[in-house]
Amino acid sequence: MAEALFNKMAQALATPAGQAAAKKINEVITYEFPDTGASYVMDLKAGKAYKGTFDDPACTFKMDEKVFLELSSGKADPMGLFMEGKIELDGDTDIAMKIGKVLKALEKEIKM
Repeated sequence: MAEALFNKMAQALATPAGQAAAKKINEVITYEFPDTGASYVMDLKAGKAYKGTFDDPACTFKMDEKVFLELSSGKADPMGLFMEGKIELDGDTDIAMKIGKVLKALEKEIKM
């Protein structure tokens, strides 16, 4: 299910609105799902999202895929999940705090 969402993100980032939103952060963010072993990249420098890894991201989110899906659907509070230890963050917290703005800008295209 996370893969389908990242595919939608990739499509949304290819739109003019997606490109504009990506340029506001202009960094690479990775997501790791220990429960499934999957990793995804949101490359906001290139305006792409894909399954895989990146050597030196600005930040990396680690969480179970179920938590990511709850977060993406708006059913969960990111700060609450972080405080509960359900989300781990490695890297630049300022970038991490801005990612919600990009997702909000892509919301219509992603249909989360």
